[in-house]
Amino acid sequence: MPHALGFHPRNSAVLLLIDDDRLEATLRVDLPPTDEHPDLKIWIAQVVRLLHRIPNIEDVAVVIYAPENSRNHQCIPLANLVSGLEAALAQHDVRFRHAWCRQGSRIWNYDTADGSDVQEMPALDTNETNLSMVFAGSSPLDQPWDGSGVPEWPNTDEVLHLVEDHVANIVLSLEAWNESVSRPAEESTAALHADPRRAAMHVGSLQTKLVRDLLPFLAGEGIESALDTVFGISIDEGDAAIAPLSDFLLGRGWYAPDWQRVDRLWEVCRDLLGVAQGEPRQALLCILAWIEWARGRGSMALVLLNQAILENETYELARLLQKLMEHGVMPAWATDQLRAWRANFS
Repeated sequence: MPHALGFHPRNSAVLLLIDDDRLEATLRVDLPPTDEHPDLKIWIAQVVRLLHRIPNIEDVAVVIYAPENSRNHQCIPLANLVSGLEAALAQHDVRFRHAWCRQGSRIWNYDTADGSDVQEMPALDTNETNLSMVFAGSSPLDQPWDGSGVPEWPNTDEVLHLVEDHVANIVLSLEAWNESVSRPAEESTAALHADPRRAAMHVGSLQTKLVRDLLPFLAGEGIESALDTVFGISIDEGDAAIAPLSDFLLGRGWYAPDWQRVDRLWEVCRDLLGVAQGEPRQALLCILAWIEWARGRGSMALVLLNQAILENETYELARLLQKLMEHGVMPAWATDQLRAWRANFS
């Protein structure tokens, strides 16, 4: 489960969404604040509403990650929540296949509500599935990443001084970013570190909202599509100019992003967190959050957006994206086996 989510969940319900015996998606939601009836009713309604946004879901399996504060160690935690969810899903013709609970070092099986089927958590270090994922390059975080821990650039002062003198040129900025996402990320980040002016152009361009908003589109759809949008706006084509951009950013349509370029954009933006300050830094956090959302990792995205808002509560884009994701909007490609993002372990 942590390999699927990218981090170790806590105080969460993780739903495995199954279509025709295939795992279609993994959905993590926070547990309700209490197990009292009003909270449970609201929580179950929210989960069902989220599931309605995902097409073709036939079956659901659930893993509850319960808090370790239960007073009664003989009864299975949150049994009322699971039974209520099962009943609600049955009303919508979704079969509830199975449910487990992990609490501390123990695993419970909800098939025996009296708590008789409980066992100690087996060691994961030597588990065959876990080892195969680790060897493939997967390394789940202890908690979702908030943008911290990126090493500061040694030449930060020089780059930021150049940012102050940056003159906005939308086309040149997009072309520079396109070059960065068109080659391996390690080459692009090395080039930025070696050329303070180039790094300053990348950081400074994030102060131009159109460049900032076009970067995911540029990575996912290509430079020509991005420039078409710019030229369409410049000649006042109205909604027709921004429709492809809007559809892409909201995850609509029958296409999938160019995931290799999107992954490179993520790496470059992450690296630039080590030099950017102020609104360019919040812009990077928003772009990183959008990419995580596009990958199907909404929990990871919200943590990055919360950090952006913590740093600058008036940053409008972070609040708009936060509202979008809190309402459970998901990109169409995230639940399509052929179009969804796949981790590229190395």
